[in-house]
Amino acid sequence: MKILWCYPNQHLRVTPPGGIAIITACLKRAGYTDIELFDATWFPMDDNLRSARTDRDKERAKRGMVPEYSWDGFGYRIENIDMYTAWRMKVEECKPDVVISSLVEDTYFMWLKMMSRVSDLKHTFTHIVGGVFPTAAPEHFVDHCDYICRGEGDEAIPEMIDLIAQGKSCKNVPNVFPNQIRPALDVETLPYTDHTIFPDKALYRPFQGKIVKIATIETQRGCPFKCAYCNSPGKSVIYENEDAGKFFRRRSVKHIRGEIVDLIEKHQITVAWIVTDTLLTMPPKEFDDFCDMWEEFKLPFFAQTRPELLTPYQAKRLKEVGCAKINIGVEHGCPDFRKKYIGRVYKNTLPIKAFKIAHDAGLSTTCNFIFGYPYETMNDAFKSIVLASKLKSQDLNGFIFTPYHGTPLRRLAAEAGFIPSDLIVDMRNDDAGSYLKMPAPYMSTEDIQYMHDNYVKMVRELENGMDVEELEEKLKKRTSFVKLEETETGRWN
Repeated sequence: MKILWCYPNQHLRVTPPGGIAIITACLKRAGYTDIELFDATWFPMDDNLRSARTDRDKERAKRGMVPEYSWDGFGYRIENIDMYTAWRMKVEECKPDVVISSLVEDTYFMWLKMMSRVSDLKHTFTHIVGGVFPTAAPEHFVDHCDYICRGEGDEAIPEMIDLIAQGKSCKNVPNVFPNQIRPALDVETLPYTDHTIFPDKALYRPFQGKIVKIATIETQRGCPFKCAYCNSPGKSVIYENEDAGKFFRRRSVKHIRGEIVDLIEKHQITVAWIVTDTLLTMPPKEFDDFCDMWEEFKLPFFAQTRPELLTPYQAKRLKEVGCAKINIGVEHGCPDFRKKYIGRVYKNTLPIKAFKIAHDAGLSTTCNFIFGYPYETMNDAFKSIVLASKLKSQDLNGFIFTPYHGTPLRRLAAEAGFIPSDLIVDMRNDDAGSYLKMPAPYMSTEDIQYMHDNYVKMVRELENGMDVEELEEKLKKRTSFVKLEETETGRWN
């Protein structure tokens, strides 16, 4: 069986996805080794597609969120052919028995256009679609492929390929829509990710102002928390509703170690990106074992956590074993708003303490804030600016809220009439603004864009000594049609 992956990625959104890498490994373990990949990452943008976007890392660097960087000297270039022509050529050349498309919501329209270019060839292969978006909204794929794989594909995809190889139907396979999802698998049974499916250049990306060779490592699947903007809680709900067990599972330190060895030996990576949203959910003994294991490699790594999880001991150990950057997601500066709409319950003293712990240990930090949530006012958003200025973070990540399928806040936005109920989000660049259209007193699209674009500038102004009241007055002049209200406990607390 000849298998061809279709990966309709955003322009220069580098770093290979772990999903394709792990399922490729599962397919090879099942005996299917004739596998190729079409990766749209390195092709020119489609300027005729409304979802076309520039290099996102460059967009963020322009706003001061990350250090400037350059690809000069690495010999990599954008392909001199459009992705759709190249995709058709790949299908004609490869002559696959099976095409597997892996996509997220942002790349849906790009994927549709890619599939339209081979519509006359679709009778020559079986087409399987999987990923976050097909799992959350399979109805959008029913007329565009042969099978939709919901949930984890590690076991389902090889089982489907077995049946296709025998000329049989996959309609009764668990995980294939509309069938029930199979029980959550034991992550210890998985092989190590196979990044050989990607070209070597795909392992390079900007990090700390330099281009480094990096691979992603998953220490757990899912997340035990329930942030309303994230799709992880949605996966947990699907698995619980279909009696498929708990989606959140941790890998053992021994299993993680084996993958690190494999990545270093095969790819000579110089940095690891631990893509787990909440690394520090592991118990104390497991954390110690993880640090002891990592210390032997002396491999710099990027990790992510939440403010309520970081302790002085953990920060010290992370620094000792090579944590080059830790991203602590705060997401909003108003405790009441965080609790009511985002599902995060803690006072602002907690993130301030967490960042101090990180800095005292010598860790370099990044903080995340999102602007333009449903029902967010300028007063709410300004509290994010004030809180961010108290964290003293080296890097500042700002994002515009995106109403992805499968998230509670998307449902809230649709129910409020802030977005069309049938909206499918696309790859908007950071200048394109919010999807939400909210009436006063909530943030307008202009408000959201302004706060996002000027987030770093305003935070640095406060860090450098500008009074909160002075910045407030500047903001009022720009947004005179929005009333910035004082809270009962004081302004901007």
